[in-house]
Amino acid sequence: MKIAFVGKGGSGKSTMTSLFIRYLESQNKRGVMAIDADLNMNLAGLLGVTVPDDIILSKPDIADRIRMHLKGHNPLIADHTKFLPTTPPGPGSNMIRSANDPAMAPYAVQVSPNLSLMIVGTYDREGIGQSCYHTNLFVAENILSHTVAGDKLDVVCDMVAGTDAFAYSLHLQFDAIVLIVEPTPESAEVCALYMGLAQEAGIDGLIHLVGNKIEDEDDVAFIVERTGRTPLGTVPLMPVLKKSRQRGSPVTAEMLEGPIVSVMQAVERAAQNPAIPAAVRMEKLCALHKKLAVQDWVVSGYGDVANQIDASFLKEAV
Repeated sequence: MKIAFVGKGGSGKSTMTSLFIRYLESQNKRGVMAIDADLNMNLAGLLGVTVPDDIILSKPDIADRIRMHLKGHNPLIADHTKFLPTTPPGPGSNMIRSANDPAMAPYAVQVSPNLSLMIVGTYDREGIGQSCYHTNLFVAENILSHTVAGDKLDVVCDMVAGTDAFAYSLHLQFDAIVLIVEPTPESAEVCALYMGLAQEAGIDGLIHLVGNKIEDEDDVAFIVERTGRTPLGTVPLMPVLKKSRQRGSPVTAEMLEGPIVSVMQAVERAAQNPAIPAAVRMEKLCALHKKLAVQDWVVSGYGDVANQIDASFLKEAV
């Protein structure tokens, strides 16, 4: 399964991502490939590891090598520089099937034997004032579309904050999108906006609201009133976690107390039974690719990439 955690900055999105990763790790069922796609890059610290600067995914030379590998012998992609964020896999593509995939290992930190972490990265000093973070995310979208989750692999992504996942294809890459909301007007407003965009994109069935920093029933009632949706589960304020993080200690499986485990189990069930099948999401991704391929900046920079889709291959593969 592929799961993303989204929400307003400061809502506890990254913390909830790390707790869910520790939950999956404690189950010892499948390998976990974690991706930090937030420009604030908090996931490594939460998991207690350091990611060297020279393996950041969005560095041009690394992104090039990853795309070259993913392309494989796919004849529909002229060369590895012709990847859009929406480019789907095709015949001859190399697919990622394991948290310990040998081709991705140079760009990942091994947190534990069955848990790897990759970081998309943030702005480079040279790019200040002349770059857009969305282009950094392209390589993450390529990795996600070429990753086969299932019996041996779960993918967990700490997403960019707010509604930026709708810029290109990130909203179509997951079996479940966990929307973290805290009981504040600002957080609820972002969640309502996110759910509205999800409805317009036809993926609202993939959105699962989780309340965070909940103190009482009034907090839950506030979230329901402001978002129009009952949370899949709620996580209480965790003073122990806050104090632990203040000391610089990572999130651990020991922090998975009773109510938190129940929420994690509910999230796992939602991702294992996605409201929108993978085949339908792939159709939407292909439609988005065709729409993107005719944009002026794509035609001038990439040429004709509209025909990178092999519908029969995708139908069989999905």
